[in-house]
Amino acid sequence: MMPSNAFTRRGAFVTLLLAAGVATAEPMPAANFSYSIAPLYHVESGLDAGGEAGFAGVFTTLGGSWTLAEGASLGLRLAFDYEDWRFDQPQGFGGFAPWNNLYRLGLSLPYNYATGGGWLWGLTPTLMYSGESGADFSKALEYGATISLARKLRPDLTLGLGFAAYERIEETKVFPFLIVNWNITDRLRLTNPFPAGPAGPAGLELAYRLDGGWEAGLGATYRSYRQRLDEGGPFPDGVGENSYIPLYVHIGRNLTDGIKLRFYAGATLSGQLRVEDEDGDRLYEDDQDPAAMLGLALIGRF
Repeated sequence: MMPSNAFTRRGAFVTLLLAAGVATAEPMPAANFSYSIAPLYHVESGLDAGGEAGFAGVFTTLGGSWTLAEGASLGLRLAFDYEDWRFDQPQGFGGFAPWNNLYRLGLSLPYNYATGGGWLWGLTPTLMYSGESGADFSKALEYGATISLARKLRPDLTLGLGFAAYERIEETKVFPFLIVNWNITDRLRLTNPFPAGPAGPAGLELAYRLDGGWEAGLGATYRSYRQRLDEGGPFPDGVGENSYIPLYVHIGRNLTDGIKLRFYAGATLSGQLRVEDEDGDRLYEDDQDPAAMLGLALIGRF
């Protein structure tokens, strides 16, 4: 997010643009529905072995949550991401463009519970399809879950720790992530900008509330996406992976009580593109130069 919900698990920084989420520090209110639509442009940048790569994408989420009992809620979240990649004379993949159009479709069921003593815990199982156009659907599925435990130390500070375990495409990934929700002042806060997921931890964002309903912020995280490749492409049934560290700034404002608009600008660092065979054994790997990212997100609740 630029993934998630979202920029590029997702957008990747994608997910930086995704607003609907769990594995956060606060339980979701009853009858709460949300959505986000986040287009993203990732400027082409050089590959170490020669050539350039970049993409444009759209990342969307739709979710809701319902109160089960006092302190407990169950949610449903759908995510759909699309990335249109452009490769210009890539030399590091045997002269072929490793992938073109990528699709990710995810379903999550977040469960959250808050105790009377200020403890907050969450469990979010997730099932996702991640593949190039023409990929075998059954070989492009990922699944796993996050579990988190946090404590409201005082009204303005919640801290906690979570763990995620995902069976990705030909890879198992386990990682911890930090949960932070800290209102440093009545204008300044430090928080996780989006939920942890198969693409990596949730990252951190420092945001400042400006006058007139505006807000500005900056953030960073680590993202990694894997996708099953086209059965009829240059690497039949192979696996593609793109990973990077997105750094970004945003400015936005509430258009109404339930609709928020944000503009994003940033850069990806330590980018790496990788191609594996159908069993997950490495074929090619190439580093990518830092690249600029531009995007916006329309986030709504009803």
